[in-house]
Parts: sequence; structure tokens; C-alpha cells
Amino acid sequence: MLAVLIFVLVLPTPLQVEAKFKSLHCTNYDKSYGEILLCKIKAINRYRNSISIQFRQMRTVNNVHMRLEFFKRANGWRPFLYNISFNLCDFLSKRNNVIVSLGYEYLKPYIPITNYTCPFKKNHLIKCTDLEFDIEKFRVRFPIETGEYALQLSFIVQRKVTLTLNGSAEYYNYREH
Repeated sequence: MLAVLIFVLVLPTPLQVEAKFKSLHCTNYDKSYGEILLCKIKAINRYRNSISIQFRQMRTVNNVHMRLEFFKRANGWRPFLYNISFNLCDFLSKRNNVIVSLGYEYLKPYIPITNYTCPFKKNHLIKCTDLEFDIEKFRVRFPIETGEYALQLSFIVQRKVTLTLNGSAEYYNYREH
């Protein structure tokens, strides 16, 4: 009888999950390629927030490489799962990287990527607006455990890092403890 009572009380309770962005830093190393117009975290309520980033391209760029690095906080930031470099122009035309494709599908509602093709034209506005950390959609693509995670995106043009986006998010699933 006690087992039935515990089962009835625990089963219908919703998952107590909390996930939100903690930090966002955008660094432009070469101002001749473009300028960062917006780089901020916006609070929606006490438990949710979103990020918005806008970058105006100042020069036409034919070939852009990206480096994605994931980190997990454990006595400092440690590399976690993925450290990927790829040609962004090749990916936009062929969708040829499985891991990047998973991230692309997650970001698609927030970034009008259909407008982005190579070469990136002068005065083109690249933006990501109101990106929320939807943990349920994220965990379907990237299984993670409770903790604090960071992502560093580096945009490389002519073998030089021109733009870096660093952000971290915190994820807690209170049912894991």
C-alpha cells in the first residue's frame, strides 16, 4: 500500500527543471570586418531569459570558418563533448556536418539562416533574436546532465579569428538528486 501511495505521489509531479543563460560575451577582434550592434541577455521572468545578438558585416567575406567548443564547469572550465571546426559556407550550401546540423535545427527558429549564403555581403545584418534555452528540445539533441556549460563560437576569416561569442548556461534537473 505504501508503494502505491509513493508511486501515485511521485509519478504525476512535473519535472522540476531549471535552465537559463548565465553569461554572454561578444568580442570583435577586427573592426574592419564588422561591428557588434547588440549582445545581451534579457530577463523574461525569474526563471527564464533569452539572448539577442546582432552583427553588421562591413566587408564582403567569401570564406568563413567556425570553431565550436563546448565546456563544462568542474573545478574550472573543462572541454566537454565537442570541439569542431568547419567551413560555414560549405555547411550552408550542403548541410554536411551531423553535429552542426543538430545545432542548426535547434537555432533555426531564432536565426533567419535562410537569408544567409556565401559570400556574406557588405552591410549585411546577421542576427539572433530572443534565443531561449529550451532544455527539452536541447536534451533531445544533446544529452547532458545537471551542471553549468559554456559554448565558444569563433568566426575565422583569412586564418584570423575576427569574432568570438562566449556564453554559459546553467541546467538543473532537481529529480536527478
